[in-house]
Amino acid sequence: MDYQKIACWGDSQTSGARSYGCYPLYLGQILNRQTRYSWQAISLATNGYTARDLWHRVSADLLALTDVHQACVLIGANDVGHDSPLDTFEEYYRQILTNLEIHGFKAVYCGEIPPIWPDGHAFFAKSSEFRRDEFNQRIKKVVSESSIATLVGLAELEQDCFTDPVHLNEKGNLTVATHFAEAIRNH
Repeated sequence: MDYQKIACWGDSQTSGARSYGCYPLYLGQILNRQTRYSWQAISLATNGYTARDLWHRVSADLLALTDVHQACVLIGANDVGHDSPLDTFEEYYRQILTNLEIHGFKAVYCGEIPPIWPDGHAFFAKSSEFRRDEFNQRIKKVVSESSIATLVGLAELEQDCFTDPVHLNEKGNLTVATHFAEAIRNH
């Protein structure tokens, strides 16, 4: 069998916390249809995670993964909500990519933090949209410095892709998966 595996690290936007599906599920489905490979998308997501949490987790996950050379990373919404220090967020993100490169990953697709739709949620006030832009600038910077990373734009997700300020619905999961699949096919 000709196959590919792809690890998908992230938070509740990766795990599909407010929907039955999740973008890694749809990513595997799309890639199975659009390429000659059988794809295994491995969801390594934990609700509530920040870049700091993910940095702690990635090393342990890498010890258990075999024959995986590509990854998707979608992290940062909780950093925005908790107003994590930008410089520290940037360094955690950089070290996540460095860790993946050291472990032989050939390509890492890094999703922008999708739009935030403030609606009175305590962690995602109107100011979180501005903070999101600041965090995305840091992601873009780190991705541009990495030899294995590709930025995946998610800025055009509309409000009808979300169940609340940050969590994706089925349409949102499918849209995110489509953007990641396009980046993977164009790599």
